[in-house]
Amino acid sequence: MEFPFSNTDQNLRQHHDLTIDSTDQIESGAKMYADWASLHDEIQCDRGNQSVLHKFPAAVGREVACSVVKCIAHNLSSAATNDEPSSLEDERDVKWTMEVLCFGLGLPLTEHETINDCVKVYVEWLMSLTQPKPCVPKPVVKDPNPFAQVILHHLLNLFKPRPDCGVDLVKRQALLCHRVLRAIEAVAKESSILTRDTWETLLKFLLAANDSLLSPPTEKDDSGLSSYDISDHLCERVLSVLFGIWLTSCNKCFPSPSLWKTFRNMCIYWRHHEALVVQWHKVNHVLTAHMIRTMYGPNYPQLVILEDDAQMVPAEMNSESITQAWFRFLHIVQNPVDLSCPAVVSNTPRFLQHALTNEALLDPSQHECLLKLPTIFFKAMRGVSIMVNAFLGLPQDLKDNLMSSAAPSTRAAVATPSTPPGQRKSAKPMSVLTSSLTSKVSSRSSQALKVAAPAQVNLPVGKISLETRLPFAPTRPQCNSILHLFGAWLFDAALAGVKLHPSHAAPVSKERRTSSFIESKQQSLSMDLHAYHPLGSDNTYERGRAEACGALCRIFCAHKTKEEILPVYYSRFYLIMYYGLQTEEPEISGEVLTSILFNSCDLLRTDLAGVQILTPYILKALELVLSRTSAEFKMSEQISYIELRKACVHLLLSILCLPLHFKDLEIQDILSTTNVVTKEQPRTFLSLKNRIIDLLRIALTNETDPTNTQMLLGGLMLVVQDLATCEETESMTVQPGQDTSDSDVNPEPRASTSSGDSGPHDNVPTSRQSVPPRDLDTAHGLFGHATSLVCNRLMASWKTDLNTALAAMELLAGLAKVTVTPPNILMCKRTVKWICDFIVFQCSRPAPNHSRDLHTLIVAAFKCVQLWLVDHSSLLYDKECLHYVLEVVELGISGTKSQNRASDPPRYKGTKDLMPASMRVKDAAEAVLTCIIDQVGAFPPPCGPESLFSLLDERSLLKYAKGSSLPEQGSPFRYFVIDNSIIVGLLEQPLGNVEDPLPTVTALIRGAFGRHAWTMQLRHSPRTSKISSRAHLADPGRPMPVEDAGTHHNVNHRYFPECVDKINKTNADNSIPPLESLTNEKEKEELDKMKVFIESAASFEDDVSLKASMARQTKPYPDPQTECKPPEICHEYQTARLFLSHYGFLSLESLKEPSNRVCSVPPALVMLDSTNTALFSDLESLDFIPSRDNDTLHVFYVKQNQKTAHDILSNVTSYNCVQPQFLEFLHSLGWPVDVRRHAGWTGHVSSSWKISEPDECEEEDYMTGTGGSLYDGKQQALYWADVSSELAIVVPSPETYRLRTTSSSTLESGHSTLNTSSSTGSSPHSSGLPSSGINISASSPNASPQAPHPSPRLSSSLPYGSSTAGDANLLKPKSLPLDGERLSRMERESPGSPPESGGSNSSTGRPRRLGRQPAAMMGPDTKILVVWLERFQDKDSFPTADLLSVTSTGQETAGTAISSSVPKAAEKDVYIIFIHALQNGLFRVHIHEYEKTQTKMTVAIPLVDGMVVSRRTLGTLVRQTAINICRRRRLESEAYQPPHVRRKLKIQDIVNKYKCSFSAAEFYTALFQDVPR
Repeated sequence: MEFPFSNTDQNLRQHHDLTIDSTDQIESGAKMYADWASLHDEIQCDRGNQSVLHKFPAAVGREVACSVVKCIAHNLSSAATNDEPSSLEDERDVKWTMEVLCFGLGLPLTEHETINDCVKVYVEWLMSLTQPKPCVPKPVVKDPNPFAQVILHHLLNLFKPRPDCGVDLVKRQALLCHRVLRAIEAVAKESSILTRDTWETLLKFLLAANDSLLSPPTEKDDSGLSSYDISDHLCERVLSVLFGIWLTSCNKCFPSPSLWKTFRNMCIYWRHHEALVVQWHKVNHVLTAHMIRTMYGPNYPQLVILEDDAQMVPAEMNSESITQAWFRFLHIVQNPVDLSCPAVVSNTPRFLQHALTNEALLDPSQHECLLKLPTIFFKAMRGVSIMVNAFLGLPQDLKDNLMSSAAPSTRAAVATPSTPPGQRKSAKPMSVLTSSLTSKVSSRSSQALKVAAPAQVNLPVGKISLETRLPFAPTRPQCNSILHLFGAWLFDAALAGVKLHPSHAAPVSKERRTSSFIESKQQSLSMDLHAYHPLGSDNTYERGRAEACGALCRIFCAHKTKEEILPVYYSRFYLIMYYGLQTEEPEISGEVLTSILFNSCDLLRTDLAGVQILTPYILKALELVLSRTSAEFKMSEQISYIELRKACVHLLLSILCLPLHFKDLEIQDILSTTNVVTKEQPRTFLSLKNRIIDLLRIALTNETDPTNTQMLLGGLMLVVQDLATCEETESMTVQPGQDTSDSDVNPEPRASTSSGDSGPHDNVPTSRQSVPPRDLDTAHGLFGHATSLVCNRLMASWKTDLNTALAAMELLAGLAKVTVTPPNILMCKRTVKWICDFIVFQCSRPAPNHSRDLHTLIVAAFKCVQLWLVDHSSLLYDKECLHYVLEVVELGISGTKSQNRASDPPRYKGTKDLMPASMRVKDAAEAVLTCIIDQVGAFPPPCGPESLFSLLDERSLLKYAKGSSLPEQGSPFRYFVIDNSIIVGLLEQPLGNVEDPLPTVTALIRGAFGRHAWTMQLRHSPRTSKISSRAHLADPGRPMPVEDAGTHHNVNHRYFPECVDKINKTNADNSIPPLESLTNEKEKEELDKMKVFIESAASFEDDVSLKASMARQTKPYPDPQTECKPPEICHEYQTARLFLSHYGFLSLESLKEPSNRVCSVPPALVMLDSTNTALFSDLESLDFIPSRDNDTLHVFYVKQNQKTAHDILSNVTSYNCVQPQFLEFLHSLGWPVDVRRHAGWTGHVSSSWKISEPDECEEEDYMTGTGGSLYDGKQQALYWADVSSELAIVVPSPETYRLRTTSSSTLESGHSTLNTSSSTGSSPHSSGLPSSGINISASSPNASPQAPHPSPRLSSSLPYGSSTAGDANLLKPKSLPLDGERLSRMERESPGSPPESGGSNSSTGRPRRLGRQPAAMMGPDTKILVVWLERFQDKDSFPTADLLSVTSTGQETAGTAISSSVPKAAEKDVYIIFIHALQNGLFRVHIHEYEKTQTKMTVAIPLVDGMVVSRRTLGTLVRQTAINICRRRRLESEAYQPPHVRRKLKIQDIVNKYKCSFSAAEFYTALFQDVPR
């Protein structure tokens, strides 16, 4: 097909771009029809519809026509019925008959039968162009085209309005017109013999018919009828036929330029009909859908059209025809912005004629039919907006057909939004954006495609949501291209009815282009729009203006990295934003403001040149919305207030870092004031800081939506961290009372702290309801207000919402690590008290409210308390704070407090029943209690934060123990289990550095919270630095006698006091007579003899005593024979027995079975069988279970347009391939550690929790000049840890990819081999650390954890041969069992098998169990990827699936192998944090959930999708977000148990397998046996 001019806009067919590169191309398009004449006058003056009968009187013509037509119709019916030929055989007869039919078609409607017969005849004759019938005259059948052209001219009489006709007659006329239109449609689509002349005549006929019906202004009379009511009946139909047949003509016989120009010019007279705009956009949307499919391929998001509308374009129509037709139809109505100006629309001959004939109508622009212009203008802009969305790649679905003309004509009746709903084009549950970036849920469910919205979005019918928005298509055209097409319309429409500032209302050149390419002859809107509104801004057309503003915002938000936009577009857009963001009367337009805010979420984070100039106006609009709980301006019915606030929160998150980033940089005013002298100080970014912080605080106070609240909490954390880091960087130490506010520089008021009636922008700057706190300028004050606000809101509103409460806990945990100067101790204490109150409230809720979610909140709160106590250890010196914490810990463990009130008597734990809220709560409370005892005030430990364990194990202790080497049989350690939860290994040999010959025992204590090494001595004298223990053990000698004994008193000792003799005796005293009174004479003699004997014996004794005394005085002192001598010093002790005895573990009660135990104190004591070699493997497996959660962060760097895994991994091999900020960001995530000398988590189980011996570490030079590949986990990694979690940051390199891919198949086939080697490995835990006699390099507890910690020298380990060849460099050698002989035994038996069953396992082929068996309860496999993007749009093509292979940590294989018998599906989550460096020095964050298990929890904070972060806080916030994401997933996972619970279960498993079942006698007997030495 040859087009009349086919060189128009050839670049529209270029692939992937619509860019118009020069003004010449624009001008050539603007003069597309300049050299062609319009046929408008020819059509209006055409006499082809006149008959010869018109020259006779009307009565004569009527009589002739009625008679002849009736006969012709009757003959036609008879011929058609009987299949007879027509009686009109001659061409002359046919022409005469046609003269009569022509006149008959113009008869009054009262002659309906005659008109009907005429239509019947002509329809039959017209059909001869498709399938001629015998009843049709032969001349017509022989050459139908000339006759068809005449018939079309005659049929025009049918479409002329008949004034003063009744409704019934008008309806009959409409039915006849419909019949003719159907026939014409059939001919146009089915006929293949139409000539070009016939096509042109057909198109002219349709133009004339439409002009006849639509050009006059419609007017209703008192009865509600119109004098031209036929236009109301046929308006939509004639326009649809016109546009449809015109499209068909573009396929079969492309219309001439003159016809296109005529069509375009005649549309000017029909613009007061809504159906014109509706039909115009139907065609535009159909052709646009085909154009997009042709230009960008089938994978580009499609514009889904109604099936009926899609049939308008013939299936066989080629792309060239579609392109030409699309461009011409796009401009067929000229400038749609003219619809906002009644004076332009009414500037037609018919309107002027009507005004002249109607005395009541003084101005044509005041005609009542023009009251529909706001609705028409709105639909015109809505259609343009849909096309803009289509080119931006926003999938849309127009199946709702809401662009129909059935909408009410009055402005009040068109409140129902009519945005066509979107259609989801991907497998994920997302909705589509139309004019407002989202899909609309329509009530017309029978026509609309049903789209399932996400569960968290619960909006009324007709509302749209930001949650369902889709990203722009990655291959979308440039912004310049779209603005070349639609910019002129959108820019003018966005200022419709706006009175411009004098500095902006400059005179415009007369040659100004009024549409995208076409120069209209009619006057259009200029930038001097106030000429139409001299009295002020008019919001009559604000709905259409809002659509235009929203479309422009979306176009500029679609700006790509380093994409150039013409400066003229920037300037006009910023001008529009200035007027659209006005918040004061009378300039404010609620719908425009709503549309701008809702569609500008990405405006401040897309590197638009000079966009920061809008910051003050955006902030002012945000204050209007976020400082109120309900809208105080007119909003769009499509957008709920919650969704508008959500969009405002996104904008707020984009400006939080601007004040401290740009500081004193001046913000230029959009208003031109070069000639005006102003006394106001220039506005700087720093002057906005107080307003932004106040707004954030007020918004968080007023917010009720959980999603918005969580976003604001993330923003609050960003602000506090940024301000604290800034002060720390600048060494600012501002006291709380100081005022360093810059608010005085800014004359504008800050937002109110209340949601009352008065707004934040009163005319008087000082009229504020409350004055914001002055100390918010400092990190100290902001820290206090932030914690207070969050804690109060948590207890008042958020305590029952899972996600909001978790976000609040994450914020408080982040605030605990913020360093402020001076420390806000009082607020720290209050915060801990508030968190404790939160736990008490949740635990005290009624039983029906207790659920897993509730217990999740309690566990998170306990974790938060733990972090606060560790980071602020001075809190426990406060007696009241310590009481709060311990009371809540007791509540968590036992379920009740000892004292509910201070006046209640305490209940001791021995009398309480343990009824905790749940075992999860009990475990969390135990963790806090252990942390208080072990870590508070002592973290990081001397060996650094990488290990909370002691780095000593059996091998390292035996290496430095006195005596020979390892024994041939048995182990020198004796193992006991206390209370079924603590394994104590006792070594009675003193260590080599112990010089004192005292009873010494070394204990390795393995409990639920780690492994600890104690060395204890039995001392009877204190340790001093000068006197050794040997001096106390030597014989001190007997002291010399002291002669001076003092004064000696001779005392006569009596049995009774002297006063007894003075008491008179009584008869009772004489009841026992004296001895003499009872004797006779004979007995008296004997009695006397006895007295003599007694006296002589006494005298002898006195003599002997005197002689002995005299003899002693002559002998030396002391007497060797009688002197007491101390026993010899004992060098052999049973120190294990002494230890157990002194600690009260050897009581008979502790040895009884649990069923016979009377009380739990002292705990039960169990001896383990240390002769079973499998015990040591299980002990090593226990040591491989860390006491903290461990997470891994994999960091990637993506250069522009990179899409393959190899290219991405190769970027980090050279410093020159990455941006300098990337390396700075890496080091802000953690500190470098040497993998071989690191005792903590390294990112892979093969190298974690162990330290290689120096002689085993090959001295390899560290790579230099890398872009981060040094930290790929082979030599070094980045590491960060606190008391509750470890984080390894790994930067995968090509070497990592090679090792992972080559070893993946081997790992799968030799899974049990790898597991065996892992089970025999060492841990922090299995590393050997010298005792106190050896120097140990360690960081002090006060050292910064960001500094690298020197690694201690640890025990030796032998290389194991069970690692795969491909993983040889990654899997480091691990420690062997305690002696070489046991290695062969371990290879023959399962690590957990008893001795008697060891040999049977290999024969039965039972698979070996993993050493880390509790890994089955480690929770979900959560992957956190951090991707640094040079070009933000590359996030859409990031090869996540290909790169997941290099993110393996080794825990996936263990967890899968152990839990393979569990039918539940594995939980796997992949979160990607994209980071893009903006040109202004800030960083844009995008969080993407690549693969996520269905969960009710949202993504953790502080980072929020779309947040703009400063350079100072990027690393800290990314690290916190990664840890919080993993922590949330563990909280929700049912397959997760805390590390200390897994260790406790492992200990119980060890006890069950290796305990010695002894009676009390057998236990004591075994205890007293000699230990092999």
